[in-house]
Amino acid sequence: MTRNDKLLLLAIIAVLALVAAHAFLSVDFVKGGKKVISRVELKNLDPANNGINIEVKEPWFNPNKELSFNVGEADERSFDRFDVTRCLLQCAQELGERDFSRIYLCNKDSRLYYIKAEDFKQLGVQYKNGETLNTLSLYVKLPQITYTLNDSLAFPVHEGMLSSISDAQDWNTMMSNLLR
Repeated sequence: MTRNDKLLLLAIIAVLALVAAHAFLSVDFVKGGKKVISRVELKNLDPANNGINIEVKEPWFNPNKELSFNVGEADERSFDRFDVTRCLLQCAQELGERDFSRIYLCNKDSRLYYIKAEDFKQLGVQYKNGETLNTLSLYVKLPQITYTLNDSLAFPVHEGMLSSISDAQDWNTMMSNLLR
């Protein structure tokens, strides 16, 4: 084999490796990664989740240990803000032992917000143990621990007598964005 043949073979191998890498990363983009909690598993957590198009996914190439809570189109049945929040809290409970750094809140695979893993896991513990007087207090706590994609708090921290009303409005805004 001549030197030119070896260089040609090396170039072909390099091109094939690039094509394979591109295909591998494209699958991650097109398919959205591997499912951590599928729609079927979500239904098994609670029969009220039947027909809700929400999945938790993990990208195929995931060095930062990130997950995505993806709210899809309503195809089997319509679902609302309370359904999405209930599913989010149930997923937080299920993912308590899993090692991840953050979970992105997505609408049809578009990232909108994220929650740090520690905060998300704490929500799951509180939901599981019933530490709050009612689950609604966890609903309005969500905006307080939610970040934008540029790492700033998504909603201002409210203080004073009307803070619960403002937190509820922030929750409504956040869930509206997830359901667009």
